[in-house]
Amino acid sequence: MHAKTLLYAATLIVFSACGNFTNTVKTGKPQPQLSKATDKIEFYWVGHATVLMHIYDKWIITDPNFSMRTGTVIKRLAEPGIDVASVKPVDAIVISHNHFDHLDAPSLAQLKGSRHLFAPPSGFNYAPSAVARFEHPASPGYSYEEDGFRITAVNVRHFGGRLLVDNLWDGEPYTGYIIQYKGVTVFFAGDTGYHEEYFRELKNYFKIDMALIPVGPSGGFGTGSGLGNAVHVNPYGAIQIMRDCGARYMIPIHHSTFYRRGGREMEMIKDAIAVSGKDERIFLLEAGEKVEFKRTGDKLIPAR
Repeated sequence: MHAKTLLYAATLIVFSACGNFTNTVKTGKPQPQLSKATDKIEFYWVGHATVLMHIYDKWIITDPNFSMRTGTVIKRLAEPGIDVASVKPVDAIVISHNHFDHLDAPSLAQLKGSRHLFAPPSGFNYAPSAVARFEHPASPGYSYEEDGFRITAVNVRHFGGRLLVDNLWDGEPYTGYIIQYKGVTVFFAGDTGYHEEYFRELKNYFKIDMALIPVGPSGGFGTGSGLGNAVHVNPYGAIQIMRDCGARYMIPIHHSTFYRRGGREMEMIKDAIAVSGKDERIFLLEAGEKVEFKRTGDKLIPAR
């Protein structure tokens, strides 16, 4: 597995260098955290694996990345879908793994003063100090609750290593998360390949309202035949994860930001949604767009 994952990563970096010759797309620039509302359930897609969630009085952000390059090499192809200057500390930051596009130190520095930071144990070697008041080295099975706000690390299938070679000794520094608050349950898959047992097991323990699932990088590495490869699901694999975990809604993430924008990747995403039978429950957002929900009984309903 180590040799294969190193090859995936190295080839992906070489392929993505082509993006350095394309223009960066302008996006909307909302300022969601300026809102004082405490009755909202909102999901803003900032780009890549970064989703800013507003669940009543809590703000949570996943794999924050506002940088115009990742790892100082790979150019961002669409601007962050948020007014970065308006970003404030949040109640929780969740980091899925240590790769540069998911654990971005400059972006974490902008969130200093946040309350909780969850990351794989080795991730704290790369994060700036004092980002959050409480640090949680989170491996699958770890769970923390505070006043009804609960975050649980769960199994996904990816690979470790921040500098490629450290994958050989860094174990399995990656995780997904279940985020629960006031009857709302969110599954953040981070970056993952397909694993039937892991995702079907989630349905046994959680009633998932929203799943944030990667649809794979471009160039065939995550968009090949079947459900993807060992470490990246393609769009069809992402929707299979949605089915397996029983999520009511899904937002596709990890696309159109660093590695490729449009083209075959977007064709596959749209085709997978069209044939899924769940097109009304899958929200393919542009960076800067949001989807908002209201609660009716025990269900979340999109706010129109």
